Amino acid sequence: MCAPAAPQILSEFKKTDGLYSTILVSIWELGEVGGPLIVAPLAELYGKLPVYHIANVLFIVFSVGAGASGTIAGVIVCRFLNGVAVASVTLNPGIVGDLFVQEQRGRAMSVMSLAVLLGPTLGPVIGGYLSQAYGWRWTFWFTAIVTAVLEVAFIAIFRETYRVTILRRKAARARKATRNDSLRPKEDLAVSRRSILKRALVRPLKIMFLSPIVILLAVYTATVYAYLYLIMTTITEVFEDVYRFEDGPVGLSFLGLGIGIGIGVFVCGATLDWYLKRKAAKTNGSMKPEYRLPLLAIGGCLIPIALFIYGWTVEYHVHWIVPILSTSLIGFGLIATTIPTSTYLVDSFEIYAASAIAALGVWKYLSGALLPLAGPPLYARLGYGWGNSLLGFLALALMPAPLLLIKYGERLRTSSKFKIDL
Repeated sequence: MCAPAAPQILSEFKKTDGLYSTILVSIWELGEVGGPLIVAPLAELYGKLPVYHIANVLFIVFSVGAGASGTIAGVIVCRFLNGVAVASVTLNPGIVGDLFVQEQRGRAMSVMSLAVLLGPTLGPVIGGYLSQAYGWRWTFWFTAIVTAVLEVAFIAIFRETYRVTILRRKAARARKATRNDSLRPKEDLAVSRRSILKRALVRPLKIMFLSPIVILLAVYTATVYAYLYLIMTTITEVFEDVYRFEDGPVGLSFLGLGIGIGIGVFVCGATLDWYLKRKAAKTNGSMKPEYRLPLLAIGGCLIPIALFIYGWTVEYHVHWIVPILSTSLIGFGLIATTIPTSTYLVDSFEIYAASAIAALGVWKYLSGALLPLAGPPLYARLGYGWGNSLLGFLALALMPAPLLLIKYGERLRTSSKFKIDL
């Protein structure tokens, strides 16, 4: 919701450097770099329920703080802390893994991802008109109000889903009833509390640096995510400067992304489980996580095409509907990357899915925070046409990555050479 309000924020605080506009949007992603490394270990140690509640309350506090800030530095700091406090992107895929068997996770992951992934596109539409009507501060306060309402519903409905935490609680009740101190989940046997804490804290880091499938996925998904945020941080300026959109209507320029995301969610929901079961039927019932990955290759083809169309149609001032529609391909490519990747990691890492999602998220959110900073100077030097074409050529170079994972992913995942002690 912040992106279309950025010009108002800069105007109020008398800032003319366009880099501030980019930072206001992308600093959220920098917060999400550190957040998963805190959220995932705590969730695997204490359960997902308390971590989710605490994160939601902190998110509300920081949203209120951003709206009440008297300096642009205060807004940026609160936006950063908002990113740290986002627990959903780390915990939601694992919750799906807790609740659904493997052959049902694809559709469930798609439905769960819809709200999370549509937020960055519908938020700017709401934020554009909200900031135009009531001022930029209400974009943050509205976010806080909606989150507070959802948190109340969360308290009433949500229950712990993490298997290890549920077993720990059952074991604690059994120890109390029987006075048998040896009754513990197998994950805690012969391990001290201090060792459990240490292992939980280092687990995401070990996966991040030692798992070849996560490293390969990280390079690919981080690039796609960075391109999304580069478009998101510059699209307001593009449509205000090139197409003369005003503060309210400029939020509608994000709808192309939303359309692509919606179509992508539908396609993932319809095909991920179907393809898994079809392939399993041909291989004696073996449901390999790699059967989740073919959509990545399709998304890899669409991203560079979208960048070429978007860049050159803006460069030559083609009717505004064309670049907006081209961003729908970026939205679809994002979904064709995000949902299959999350499902693949949940299938592969099971009870440690939160740590695997966090490990991938660090690379993804870091690129989403840093690459958009190169957007304004890139477009100033090369223009929208060649600037986006350069990004498109880089995306073309990464197209073999999903194909390598489809072919060699199982070997990398199961090889004793790359086995990680989690």
